[in-house]
Amino acid sequence: MPIQNELKLNVAFMDELHHEFEEILDEMKNCKDNPKFMQLFFKMIEHTKNHFKTEEELMTKYDFYDKQEHLNEHESLLSEMIYFYEKAQKIPLFGKSYINEYAYDKFRRHILNIDSQLAMFLKENQ
Repeated sequence: MPIQNELKLNVAFMDELHHEFEEILDEMKNCKDNPKFMQLFFKMIEHTKNHFKTEEELMTKYDFYDKQEHLNEHESLLSEMIYFYEKAQKIPLFGKSYINEYAYDKFRRHILNIDSQLAMFLKENQ
């Protein structure tokens, strides 16, 4: 599933990471097998950790002016994912509800409100 135009930032590595995340999310939404769903959930968390680490290294390297807010957002999103993953280990429906009803909106808002600022900054400073 290609990333929607409104979510493209025209920074290649960011668009690629977002596309990969979207593919994992799409696969999770269509997954009917609970063990496979949990594997994908774990994969999504690991992908997100790597994604955030990449962004955070660039924010440090280029002295991004709004780094702390971006870091706070990363911490919040990742903590939430881990919370729902842990709950889903006991009650799979809990995790599926998070994925099906909230995760994409959080992903979209993060790109539009937070990552877009970093992308604009990187285009001007790289």
